[in-house]
Order: sequence, then structure tokens, then C-alpha cells
Amino acid sequence: MGVILRSPFLFVLVLVFASALASSELLAEDALIVPGTTPLDQNGLPVQAHGGGVIRLNDTFFWYGESLKRPMLGDFLSEGVNLYSSTNLMTWTFEGLIFNGTEQMQDMPLGPPFRIERPKILYNAAYGQFVLLFHADTPTFSFPSVGVAVAADIRGPYEWVRAFKPDGLDSYDMGVFQEDDGTAFLVRSINNDFLGISQLTPNYTDTTGLVSVAPRGEGPSIFKPTAKDYYLIASHLTYWNPNPPMLFHASTSSLRAAAWHNLTVPARGEGANTTYNSQSSFVFPLVFADGTVLYIYMGDRWNFAGPGSVENATYVWLPLLPNEDGSGYTLQHADSWRPSDYRDQAWLPLVNDRAAHLANTGLSAAEQAWVDSLVASRKKEQTGNKTVTIAAST
Repeated sequence: MGVILRSPFLFVLVLVFASALASSELLAEDALIVPGTTPLDQNGLPVQAHGGGVIRLNDTFFWYGESLKRPMLGDFLSEGVNLYSSTNLMTWTFEGLIFNGTEQMQDMPLGPPFRIERPKILYNAAYGQFVLLFHADTPTFSFPSVGVAVAADIRGPYEWVRAFKPDGLDSYDMGVFQEDDGTAFLVRSINNDFLGISQLTPNYTDTTGLVSVAPRGEGPSIFKPTAKDYYLIASHLTYWNPNPPMLFHASTSSLRAAAWHNLTVPARGEGANTTYNSQSSFVFPLVFADGTVLYIYMGDRWNFAGPGSVENATYVWLPLLPNEDGSGYTLQHADSWRPSDYRDQAWLPLVNDRAAHLANTGLSAAEQAWVDSLVASRKKEQTGNKTVTIAAST
């Protein structure tokens, strides 16, 4: 049994699983993943979920992301956020356009259309609701902010809450991270000068101040393989064009005041200098039936210079494997792969002093002082300009 996938150049027929197995019996760890292609949903239409991520609820995986990016006003914009579901990471069901920015963000300045990028969904157990956060902006980046919407069910409907500038600072590319205890954090590019991390309020609709900073980057995603190890993967800023990945590490029990250190480029071989022609979006921890955790890099191949350009963007999912010497993680490139292929390599190596293998090349004291002064000046500048929070009317 097969499914047609769309690449930037052609339609390709890929054998997705043995005919002896029904799709309902296939485990996610045995899914066949083909980087640089686009799965089709139950209606035979290409999955449009760019810049998003995956959240697992019981035995179902929900893949969310930006709807089809269309050329508008000199760039590529999405109307809203799509949602798909699967029990095996291969056969996807379109659940719908769960957030429609054109209809719901009418109180944003200078729109529609609006810029909706890097959507992320968290489940807030304390409030019993799903929270959608994304980079909200005008087409010309004149109001770089974070948009928030909430819903009682992951499938929606999502109610628009507001757009705001976290901690009073301009916010561009963003991601989120949630601890096991429910504490959540926002990581975003602040004025495209550096990456800033802020803790979210208990309801996840606001921030409580910067708690950590990292060097300049975009497409940020944080993952935590141990109780005292955080990793942050990101890309450089090169518009729609791919570039080498960056990986930072913080040895700490909390993201609060985490000190980030720049590690070796986490890619090897041909294509490493372009992250295998992709840009990071999310790192998803896939838990196997036996408890093995494999971190999956989710990226977008924007296809800016290819046929159809960004409208023909595809997806690049790759295993992110721990280095044998404990020095971080490396993307493992493959033309096609199954998570189960890397079961043994997914386990963390036993290293007595992991910190000894991690380069101490994070922000220097002078760089940190520069960030502090920049934050202060941005706040003063935006306060002087009477920066406002856009909230939904009730």
C-alpha cells in the first residue's frame, strides 16, 4: 500500500508500510519518514503545517502549523493554523483550520492580511485548556508580537485572546518549552538581536520577564534529555535561504538564568552547511513502547529558489542523536528512515563528566552587558513610543 508525496520537483510514489500491516496496527516508531517530501491527508491533499510542531495526546499525534503560504505583498503569508492527526506519524487526517487569522485578528494594526508564523500549542492542565501561541505581525513586520488563542479541545474552536509584546520587547521567530510540572517558557528572537527566554504566566497568555538569553538566531526549539541538561537548536538569519544549524547547551536544573554555551555544528557531511536544505521548527520527543526516547528534528525546506518557491515548501524530519562522547547531539541525515532504526543510538552515553565535553563559548561578560543595555534601551524606546498591547474586545 502506498501514498503519493509531493516534493518541490515531482510527485513520488513511496511505499509507506508493508501490505501485511493495516495502518491502524503500525507503530509510530516503525513509520517510514522521507525528508524533503510532503505527506497527503485523507483527502489526497498536501499537508500544510509549516513552522509548527507535534503534540501527543494519549495514542494520537497532532501535527499543527502554518496553513499554505501564499505570495502576498512581496512575501509569503499564511491565513491561519492547520491541524492534522495520526496514530502512526504517516497517515494524516486533516482536522481543519483551527485558527483563522484573517477573521479573528481584526484588532491588529494594518491588516488583514496578517503574518502568522511559528505556531506552537501547549496544554495547560491547571486551566484545562489548550493555548496557541505564534509570531503575530503585519506583513511588513511593523508590530512584531506574540499572538495568543485558547480552546477547550485541541481541535478548537480557538478563541482569540490578544497580541502582545512579551516583556515590552519586539518578538519575532519563537518557540515554547514546557516542564513536566507544567511551568512553561517562551523563547523568541528579540528584535533579531538575540534569543530571549521568558517564563509564561500560569495561564500561558503573558510573560513574567526575561530569565535567560542566548546568541542571535531564529527557528528556536528547546529540548531536555536529562534533569540538568537543556539544549536549544536554532538557525542563523538568512531570510528563506537555509544555513548551518546552531546548537546551544545549558547545564542547569531550570531555564531560569540558564547560561547557554555554543556547541559544535550539529550536522555532518554533504548538506550540513544548509541543515540539509531546511530550517529548524521543533524538536519532538518520540517515546517508544519500551521507553526509549528519540528526539526528532522537524524542519521546513522552504524551496525559496526552487519551482513554485515557498508555496511548494516541504518537510525535513531527521533523528537527532546524542554524541558518543557526551558532547551534545548531531542530526543524522538519511534519504528515508524509520525511528526504530535508531533505537539503540537514541540512548544517552554514560559520561562521568558531561560538562567537560561541552564547549564554554556562550555569551561573554561583555556580551551579556551589551544584551542588558540593549534590553533597557528597547524598553525605554518602546515606552516612549507608547507601545500598546492589542487585546480582543469582549
